[in-house]
Amino acid sequence: MSEVIKHKRVEFTELFYDLVLVYAIAKSTGMIYQTSHGIVAPIAYLTFLTCLLVLVNTWMIQTVFTNRYGKNSLFNMVIMFLNMAILLLAANMFTTHWQDHFHLFSWMICLQSLSLFLQYLVQYYHEDSDNNDRYLISGFFYILGSRTLFVGIGALLPYHIGIWVYFFGIVFSYFLPIIFGHKMRQVPINFPHLVERISLLVIITFGEMIMKVGEKFSLSHFSAQSLLYFAIVVLLFLYYFCEFDHSIDQTLNTLGLTMIYSHYFIFIGILMLTSALTLAESVNINHNFWICYLYTATVSYFFGIALNNGYNQKQYQWPKTYLIFQASAIIIAFIMSLFLAKELGLVIAIYALLLLIIEVQFLRFYLRKHKDSGDDHPIFLI
Repeated sequence: MSEVIKHKRVEFTELFYDLVLVYAIAKSTGMIYQTSHGIVAPIAYLTFLTCLLVLVNTWMIQTVFTNRYGKNSLFNMVIMFLNMAILLLAANMFTTHWQDHFHLFSWMICLQSLSLFLQYLVQYYHEDSDNNDRYLISGFFYILGSRTLFVGIGALLPYHIGIWVYFFGIVFSYFLPIIFGHKMRQVPINFPHLVERISLLVIITFGEMIMKVGEKFSLSHFSAQSLLYFAIVVLLFLYYFCEFDHSIDQTLNTLGLTMIYSHYFIFIGILMLTSALTLAESVNINHNFWICYLYTATVSYFFGIALNNGYNQKQYQWPKTYLIFQASAIIIAFIMSLFLAKELGLVIAIYALLLLIIEVQFLRFYLRKHKDSGDDHPIFLI
């Protein structure tokens, strides 16, 4: 019989750290709220992706450390607060003109990586760490050491060379956890804590979408279309909530790597959707581009969630027919929207209807399986 995993409490300091991360994410997303010649400029989008990758990857490494070893010790809090200060400074250097702040920005990321390395180094020699802990931590030495090294070297080189060394270091360290998965299996992750931490960050990220949609509820802009925008946000949130609060099996003994990497797609999807809803009524936007952009974000969001199907309780794992229906609905709505590209109201209505269909599909599947399996998870209608 597998050991029951005790739910690790989410600390106030972790939530405090999230606030700074969301501020930094909002600064990076600002680059895709502007258009150039009717589209989001490719350099702006690539810069957004790069900044988001660094931010979420850093958050994930800090979260995984806290998940396994975090005790709210003075040392760990000092490291966390230091990283928060670095994030605040780095976030205000996000720009498509990388050459202006590249070297200082690289030093900030280098210092942040070094502080995380130090955190693992102290834990390595801690009296509570056994051989399994040290074996696992040695993998993070490679991950954080390589990131610190390549980013630091990039900061020392001229911009036209250093930028490529910097990117290599970021991407290389991003994939290293997959390579060192065998080391990480020595010390299981606290899966309920991981699910809760990631879910809370997703909910906070939805806050950015709420803020942008809230602008459409001003007295000068409010209309029936405003309600459709709000319905879109609600339906996107409900799908995520139903999946991660009701379907996920939190008793699993797993590394959670798929959940971690899948959420990059989810975060990209949410932030792109926020950008798309903001740009919807822009007079400068190319309508065909906007529809492609909206549905690319949609695919990223639902693809990221679908990757977690393997973590679902057995009775709630989606069959291929479920996923085929969902993909077909998205494709049909996309084609219909392209034909009606200049009719914004109809395109928004089609998109809201698509999300409603996807949510109803989920609820029908879940309620049927809930009844058939005798699941004791309560469902309250009132």
